[in-house]
Amino acid sequence: MVEMLESSFVVPCDDTPKGRIWLSNLDQMAPHRFVGFVHFYKKTEATNFFSVEVLKAALSKTLVLFYPLAGRQVVGSDGRTELDCNAKGCLFVSAKLERSFDSINFQPSKEVEDLFVPSIEMAGSPFIMLMIQVTHLKCGGVVLGFAFNHVFGDGRSSLHFIRTWAGITRGDMSSVIPPSFDLTQLHARSPPIVNFHPQEYACETVKPTLTGTTTAKFRLSKEQVSHLKSRCSKGSVTRISSFCAVISLVWKCFCVAQDLAPDTTVQIMFSVDIRDRLKPPLPKHHFSNAFIWRSVQSEVSKITSSPLHVVAEIVKAAIASVDDEYIRSTIDFAEIMKNEVFGRKELPASHLRVVSISRVLYDADFGWGAPQLVSRWHVGGYRFVYISDEPGENGGKEIVVTVDSATMCRFEKMFYEELRPDNENNSLIGMEISQKCHVPRSNL
Repeated sequence: MVEMLESSFVVPCDDTPKGRIWLSNLDQMAPHRFVGFVHFYKKTEATNFFSVEVLKAALSKTLVLFYPLAGRQVVGSDGRTELDCNAKGCLFVSAKLERSFDSINFQPSKEVEDLFVPSIEMAGSPFIMLMIQVTHLKCGGVVLGFAFNHVFGDGRSSLHFIRTWAGITRGDMSSVIPPSFDLTQLHARSPPIVNFHPQEYACETVKPTLTGTTTAKFRLSKEQVSHLKSRCSKGSVTRISSFCAVISLVWKCFCVAQDLAPDTTVQIMFSVDIRDRLKPPLPKHHFSNAFIWRSVQSEVSKITSSPLHVVAEIVKAAIASVDDEYIRSTIDFAEIMKNEVFGRKELPASHLRVVSISRVLYDADFGWGAPQLVSRWHVGGYRFVYISDEPGENGGKEIVVTVDSATMCRFEKMFYEELRPDNENNSLIGMEISQKCHVPRSNL
C-alpha cells in the first residue's frame, strides 16, 4: 500500500489575476473528469533527488504563469462551467511505496491510478484543477503522477505546464514560455451558423463501462513505422503522416477483430488539434481544450478487404476536412444546443475512439534526467486507443488498446500479421484470424 507522507496545497508565490474565466464551447464539450500521466524517474546520485521542498518552490513559481490551475471549477449563473481564479492552489501529495519499478505494470489501469495519483475524493467541491503526487519507490526511483481537470486544458496544454514546471525546477528559465489564455477566437459566431453537422457530438450522457475489458500495449519500431507509412502512401501524391498510418492500421485490425457482418457500419473517431487549423491560428502555446473529435464511417467489408493504403486515404480525407469552417460549425452547433452535455455518448460496439500524444511527453527533466517511462494512468473507456511516441529519439510508437478479451485475441493476431514485411495486401488474413481464435461472430 502507498503511505501518504504529506498533503498540502501549493499556491502561486506572487499575485495573480483574480475573477472568473469564461470557458469556450470546446471546454464545455470536453470530458469533465481528471486525466493525466505518470512519469517514472530512475534514481540518481544527487543529494536533492526529487526533493519535495525544491519541487514545491518551483511549482509555486509555475502557478504564477499558469494561474487558472490554482483556481476552482464552478458553475456560472447561465449554467455554463467557469473557472474561479482565486489562487487557492493545487493539491500536492508526497508518498512512498515499498515496491520497485520492475514489480509494477505501468500501463493505464486502476492499480496505477490508486498507487500514483491522488484520489478523486481529494479534489473537493468545487473541484480543484490540478493534483500532483510524488511517490518514492523502494528501488530509489520516483513516480510523478499528474491529474489534470479536463474542463480546462487538453493533453498539449497539460504537457506545456509539465515542461514549464520542469524547466523552472532545474533553473532553466530560457525554456519557460508563458501560456496564452486568450479564448476570443473560440467564441461562437453571432448568429451561429452550422454548415457541417458534427455527428461526433450527442446529447446523451451514458457512462462508458470497462466491464469485461482488457488493456494491452503494442509497439512499432522506427523501421516498422517507416514501412507502414510507405505502404499507406502507395499511389498517393501527398505525404501520409505517422498518425494517419498508425490509426489506419489500428482501424483495419479492429474491424477484422470484431468479426462483424460485411454490411455493418464501422466508425473510427479521433481527436484533432485545431491550433493551426483556425484562421488565424491560435497562439502556439494556447492553453485550453483546443481540439475536436472527427470521425469517419464505412462498411466493414470495405475496410477489411482493402489494401492498407485505401484505408489510409479514407482516414486522411477525414483529417483534412477539419478546416476553419468545420471547427466553427462545431463551436456554433454547441452554442445552439446551449447547456446540453456533449461528447459522452456511448459508442456502438463497432466503433473505436483514438487519442494521440506526441514525444513531448518525455520533455520533463526536472534536473535529475528525463523520465525513463511515461504513461497515462487512466483508461479512456471501452474500445479506446492511445498512441504515443516511444521514449527518447527512437522514432517508434506505442499503442495502448482497451477492448473486450475476445476482440483482443483477434486484434493481436491481425496486428502482427499486418506488420509482416512481405504483407502488402492481406484481404484474406481476416478470415484466417477469425478461424484461429474460434470466437462466435457478433450479433451486432
